[in-house]
Amino acid sequence: MQLRPDLDLSAEHWHFVGILGTGMRGLAIFASECGANVSGSDIRPPREGRELIERGISVRVGQHRPRLSEDTNLVVASQAIDDDNAELRAARKRGLEIVRYPEMVGRLMDEKSGIAVAGSHGKSTTASTTAFLMEKAGREPSYLIGADIPQLGGSAHCGNGEHLIAEACEYRRSFLNMRPDIGIITNIDREHIDYYYDMEDIKEAFCDFANQVNKDGALIVNADDPNMQCVIDAAKCEVLRCSMESLDVEYAVDNPWRATRHTNFDVVCDGKNMGRLVTKLYGNHNIMNTLMAAAACHRAGLGFDEIQRQIEEFEGVARRMQLIGDPWGVPVLSDYAHHPKEICASIEAARQQFHNRRIFVVFQPHQYSRTRAMLPELSASFNDVSLTLVSDIYAARDSLRDQDAVSALDLVRGINQNDGLAYYVPEFEEIEDMVVGEVVKGDVVLVMGAGDIWQVAHHIKGKIAQKPATQIAA
Repeated sequence: MQLRPDLDLSAEHWHFVGILGTGMRGLAIFASECGANVSGSDIRPPREGRELIERGISVRVGQHRPRLSEDTNLVVASQAIDDDNAELRAARKRGLEIVRYPEMVGRLMDEKSGIAVAGSHGKSTTASTTAFLMEKAGREPSYLIGADIPQLGGSAHCGNGEHLIAEACEYRRSFLNMRPDIGIITNIDREHIDYYYDMEDIKEAFCDFANQVNKDGALIVNADDPNMQCVIDAAKCEVLRCSMESLDVEYAVDNPWRATRHTNFDVVCDGKNMGRLVTKLYGNHNIMNTLMAAAACHRAGLGFDEIQRQIEEFEGVARRMQLIGDPWGVPVLSDYAHHPKEICASIEAARQQFHNRRIFVVFQPHQYSRTRAMLPELSASFNDVSLTLVSDIYAARDSLRDQDAVSALDLVRGINQNDGLAYYVPEFEEIEDMVVGEVVKGDVVLVMGAGDIWQVAHHIKGKIAQKPATQIAA
């Protein structure tokens, strides 16, 4: 299928198999905004498709009885869908073209000036910051991001401008479907170990991604990451290095200062102080995410004064240190962190934002394979909090062997052996009641994990609000 340069899809009917996955949901919205007739199926509860249904997109639960409309001319399949899926078999029988999600994003990017954000951590925040800055500067960008941006009304949009901003995931080397004009690599870490053989395999994949960037374009990298040098050496396009540790790079942080409600830092570009940026995002990792987004926008043609004016308005991404509420003076935060480095960064950010307060963490481990392989690092990630409550592990792409090899109780033992304080609490409702029973005014609740633990944060907020004043007083 050939796309029209103006991305007018009004003559198309795209059917999405696995439509309620984070990326697929955004791509379905994108296609709908471009004029396509969009339908889809999933095995998830229908309530998760409410946003799509409100946009006029047909969502059917169940895939064992394929019902592809007669006018369907393209099937988009999630990476998680097996080749023998009933709907894919029916599509092949009819001779319909089947495109996997990463390939579809790559095709769309070919029709725009692409900005692809890769990295083991920080992709969503960096891509969202970039999209927000471009949108507020009047550039009308398109974007496909794996997290909701509340201030922009969602995770995806088909804009009239020349740029398409998208997350570029390294899982199964999906990001090699993209050929961006600007590439960003936030960091390179030991991640997706159910697919990659070792760290060298991961670094090789990122080097290959670097070589996907248009030779006349630019690759923006985190020069402070020790794993990044191989990418810098391999890149065939212009490389723009970002650093918090050195001023001898293209974009550097100078004089960082953290206030109660924001973080400030100067940006030094090629040795020249460009001025000060103010962000509401906390943590050193978000200083780097903000710097890299600013560098991408600057390279794409935004003036630094435009970036300065808009960056202070950005409030962040859903489920990235998102403040769910502050009942009785107890901030309840929801965060996507599930990798040891992400967990440590989020706890550090909470410490910076809420000085000298007790922090209660609720954590849902993500994947048995990750928990088993990273058990020592995970066990050492919760030392700087008052209490950690650990739920059962959220299974995703795990084999029975993985599930038999480790449990949430193993992580709890590891945390306690590393001088932390943790309890294994399998039931969400019991977690909620334990937290609510312990917290008093001034405490902080941080709910972390990439699975369905996010709903616990909302329940905790409501239950704290119902506590009598005599039970919440410090």
